[in-house]
This record gives sequence, structure tokens and C-alpha cells, in this order.
Amino acid sequence: MPERQKSGSSRIVRFRSDILKIAVLCKKNFDLYIKQGPVVIFGILFPVFLMLSWVIGRNLPPTQLYAGVVSMTSFFTATAISPVVLPWETREKTLERQVASPLTLSQILGGIISASCLYSVIITFTISLIFIGVLVLPIMPSTNFLVMFSVLFLMALLGSILGVLISAPPTDLVANINIIANLVKFPLLFISGVFIPLSTLTPTGVILALCSPVTYLVDSLGWCVGTPSYFPIGLDIGILLIWIVGLYALTYVAHKKTMVRRFAPK
Repeated sequence: MPERQKSGSSRIVRFRSDILKIAVLCKKNFDLYIKQGPVVIFGILFPVFLMLSWVIGRNLPPTQLYAGVVSMTSFFTATAISPVVLPWETREKTLERQVASPLTLSQILGGIISASCLYSVIITFTISLIFIGVLVLPIMPSTNFLVMFSVLFLMALLGSILGVLISAPPTDLVANINIIANLVKFPLLFISGVFIPLSTLTPTGVILALCSPVTYLVDSLGWCVGTPSYFPIGLDIGILLIWIVGLYALTYVAHKKTMVRRFAPK
């Protein structure tokens, strides 16, 4: 019994240590990268102008407008910080110091993912509350609020992990990673049902939409504000969770293979 208690206590201590290290890395990444050019451009300015080009001149229903705008905001802000951290720190040689600290790969990735997720949550929740207060607050039950915040958090986490996965190539050039990020993000956005409701898509369009995680966010947010969902809300949330688990597993394996190559002589 004493040995079991000692083993359990040791696990708790390691867990607390891991959380503390991830929290410190999260603060460092958030403070350093929130004002960097690529983050501001691809996390705020780009989605704003994309949103304006979609909204201006169109008589969209408030519920579709809400679901589309908040989904775009969530997806773009979640994938703003996470792709640039590793190439930037590879170039500045700060990644070597982290590995030598020593920090484990899961702790380094956790620090990046948590910072990117926090960035997305702050911006998206603020915009969502303002948006709902203006348009649809009177018709939203409290249960829908819980679902709304849950799916926004899940997309923030999912997008952050996706951004880290995109940064797996062992380059120190942020521009190279941003090219890959745009080649991934824009197709996922355009096939997701943000711009065209799922109910009006052709069967081929629906099949394509199923391949984008943003589809399930749009569908969930529409349900929250009273639009009939295309899929059961539980299925939307379940698929987002599956995306998160699958993407993280792929991200960990990819970086485990490429991390050492970041320190190879150029």
C-alpha cells in the first residue's frame, strides 16, 4: 500500500510539473507572438476583410451571418499563432534551449497549442457575445450558450493543433509555413458550408463539406441560434472531438520525426 501511495503521489507531482511548464510556455508564446506581423495579418486582418467581402451587399439572415462570421473568426484566430512558433524559434535558436532545459516534446507542443487556443478563445468569445447581444440574444436558451462556448473552445483547440501540425516541416522560414497553412486553411473553409448553407449544397458538396472540421462548427453555431442543424448536435461535437484526438496524435508523431532535423547544420 505505501508503494502504491508513493507511486500515485509521484504521478501527481509529475502532472503538476507538466502543467506548470506548459503554463509558463503558454504565457511566453502568447506574450511574444500575439503582436507579430504574421499573427496580426492572418489572425485578424485577413478574416476581417474576408468577412466584409462576404457580408457587404448581401441580405443574409442574422443567424447565417452569425454562424459564418464567428466560424471564420474562430478558425483563423486558432490557426494564427501555432504555425509560426516553431519555425521562428528554430531561426532564433531558442528552441534548442527549450529542448536542453529539458522540456519534453509534449510540453513544448502543449505550450504552443494552449497559447494559440487562448488567443482564439479571447477574440472569438468576445466577438460572439457582442454579435449575439445585437442580433439573437433574446431567442437563445441558456443550454444553447453552453453548447456555443463548448464548440468554440473545441474549434480553438482543434485549429491550434492543426496549426502546429502544419509547422512540422523543419524549416526556420515562417513564410514557408504560412504558404502551407494557407493551402490547407482556405480549402477547408470554402468547402465547409460557411458561404453556402449545407441544406442547399449538392450531394457532392455535402461529401466535401464532411471533410472539413469547420462544417461541424458552422452547423453547431447555427443550431445554437435556432437554425435547424444538418447533423445531430451530439454528432457535431463528437466529430470535433475525434478531429482533435486524431490531429494531436498525427502532430506528435510528425514532430517527433522532424524535431531533431531542426538542429541539423544548414
